[in-house]
Amino acid sequence: PHWHWEPAGLDPAEGGSTEGCAGEDQSAGGGSDEKSEAYVLAQARLIVKLEAKAKGQSELIAELSAKEHGWQERERAQAGRVMALEQALAQLQAQHGAAVLHSQAQSAQLQQQQAAMQQQQGLAQQQGQQLLALAQERDRLLGDLQGVGRELSNSKAMLEDSGRFITHQSHQIMMMGHELSGLRGGNMHLQHHLQQKMREHEADRQGSFSLASIREAIETAVGETKGLEEGERKARVRALRVRWHPDKNPILREFATEVTKIINEAVEGVERASEGPQPPPPTRH
Repeated sequence: PHWHWEPAGLDPAEGGSTEGCAGEDQSAGGGSDEKSEAYVLAQARLIVKLEAKAKGQSELIAELSAKEHGWQERERAQAGRVMALEQALAQLQAQHGAAVLHSQAQSAQLQQQQAAMQQQQGLAQQQGQQLLALAQERDRLLGDLQGVGRELSNSKAMLEDSGRFITHQSHQIMMMGHELSGLRGGNMHLQHHLQQKMREHEADRQGSFSLASIREAIETAVGETKGLEEGERKARVRALRVRWHPDKNPILREFATEVTKIINEAVEGVERASEGPQPPPPTRH
């Protein structure tokens, strides 16, 4: 800095004049010089202090400038990092947007597949119901067919029984006619021969078409139903009753009535046997 020194008491702003003070300086003599020298020394010391302070200020300014430079470098580095982060964020946002679009596309595809699967499940359920209905209809038809088969078997057996009975009756009528002819003609040999044939035929009829043989066959058939399930057992018993029902055997009505009684007795015997031994009735004194 440029320093300008003015002697004390000679400030031009106060209207002073250096010329007016000349006489005082001369009259003061050596005292004025001493003051001036002291003032100069004081001013010099002040200048030294100010220079030292200015130097410190310069160093502080340099230090602050260096710090400012460092701060600027850090700001530039931060700006670079911020820019890199912004770029990374933009890239992540773009990736996120692409992922969202891909996820939405996959979700739509899955929904379509789910709808198709539900439709297929509905069709499968309908087909299953149709198959179940067909299976039930098949079972019903099989049951009807089995029933028809049993009815045919019963009808065949009844026809066979009726045929045997008719054959027996026809043979008996024929023999009775022959016997009547022999009696009318007085042929004893023929009469004896016919009586022997009738006895043989009666013995054969009693062996193959008698209540005793039918009872034995029915008791055997009913006894075989012991180990069967209730449904199967009832079905077999019903088949026997249908076969020998009097209404189903108009030719053998009386014979079928007796056979029906035999069937009922056999069934009751099997049921009593399945229930176990019954306690004896109490004795009366």
